[in-house]
Amino acid sequence: MNESAKRYRVNEIFHSIEGEGARAGLPATFVRLVGCNLRCSYCDTAYAFEPGPADEVLTAGEIAARAAGFGARAVTVTGGEPLLHDLGPLFDALSDFEVNVETNGSIALPAPRANVFYTMDWKSPSSGEEDRMRAENLGRLTDRDVLKFVVGTEGDLRAAEAVLAAYRPAAQVFFSPVFGQMPLVDIANFLIERNLNARLQVQLHKIVWDPDARGV
Repeated sequence: MNESAKRYRVNEIFHSIEGEGARAGLPATFVRLVGCNLRCSYCDTAYAFEPGPADEVLTAGEIAARAAGFGARAVTVTGGEPLLHDLGPLFDALSDFEVNVETNGSIALPAPRANVFYTMDWKSPSSGEEDRMRAENLGRLTDRDVLKFVVGTEGDLRAAEAVLAAYRPAAQVFFSPVFGQMPLVDIANFLIERNLNARLQVQLHKIVWDPDARGV
């Protein structure tokens, strides 16, 4: 089979700015795949958990063509959980793009590719999914990748600090609040007091547009 003909169930494709992480603020095309193996307490994309009537089934080639139509060279593959899918053919089809894969930390990271980097969550205690994290992934992250802690409580902050101390990952580290739940000043003060080599971030798309808006 022509690998570009590999099919994926797609919840949505849209063009916006990258809301967080290494490319925050830059224009990017988002490809949201359907399906997730976790059920985090604060999830804001539960609509992508299961197949729905508005989904499209697209080939890798069709996804790449749709992305090319927006003109940007940055693509973010998100979900759901993208690594539930065989992404090899999609990566091949997107070889002319810089691809960011947003992954939840529970699935082994694939072998590195020159045009692909990962934004990986490490689930905090308040997510209810902390025990699903794969510690070996922390050693696979490079300085091109992003490690993200979404925090909603002081306990989440301390748990994140413990992970960083134990594993010293090479990735760029970001702390992000559960939207509307944890004051930014609390995270900022924590990072300052501990002198952590980590950055505070906000979800820009939820500030620029309605926090509940889709397709942004």
